[in-house]
Amino acid sequence: MKKALIKINMRKPTARKVLANAGRILTDHGFSISKRPDFVIVIGGDGTILHAAQEYCRKGTPILGVNFGGLGFLTDITLHQLPAVLDQIKRRRYTIEKRMMVQASFNRSSLYALNDISIITKIPGRAVELSAAINKKHLYRFLADGIIIATPTGSTAYSLATGGPILIPSTEGLVITPIAPHTLSGRPIVLPANSVIRMTVGKKGKAILVADGQHSKAIPNGKTVVFKRATYHVNLMKPYQVTFFKTLREKMKWGGREDA
Repeated sequence: MKKALIKINMRKPTARKVLANAGRILTDHGFSISKRPDFVIVIGGDGTILHAAQEYCRKGTPILGVNFGGLGFLTDITLHQLPAVLDQIKRRRYTIEKRMMVQASFNRSSLYALNDISIITKIPGRAVELSAAINKKHLYRFLADGIIIATPTGSTAYSLATGGPILIPSTEGLVITPIAPHTLSGRPIVLPANSVIRMTVGKKGKAILVADGQHSKAIPNGKTVVFKRATYHVNLMKPYQVTFFKTLREKMKWGGREDA
């Protein structure tokens, strides 16, 4: 790990100053900046990480997230901590977590996501009719504002906000979470990672397909979207002191008091 590249959300007011500072920190610690990096330092919030995941999943380049946004659940360190973490990287004191992605396909095209891919209503306030089948076996049909297909990484994002379960990142599974279903029986469900999910948009409502909140496609009525585990995965670089449960406690305020 000698070559690195820095990616930053340039829409932030102080982005250029932060980028220059991060570049100095990198070179001061003996790393070179390259367009063919051994790892990528992504400075921003979760949206910046998700954007980088799309770019580097096919290359397998590890991503180190530095928080320069709000919650930053996927960004493990601050810019202030970067020098110490770079020292750890030089001593190979880090881990690489392979995070699975989800793929959605229809009309001979595909979208990929690290967090989730959703089918949502195109018209706010109007529900959309959906039918779900797992491995060609009917699951349920319902009206809802939409449905989320989330990875374990995405189980703490949109899916969690709509009542879905938390999955540990190493879990081999996919989560289906309905969004405001018009039935009491439309509950979240966790499936094996090798499941093939077919979601058909019915006659009622208009729908769009959204991947990680960044890419979208309109879905015609009667069209079936096929969801499955993607062949790509994202490599997230983690300092030794970072753990999933520590992140849950610090950023999600999960678990309550330790001395209760």
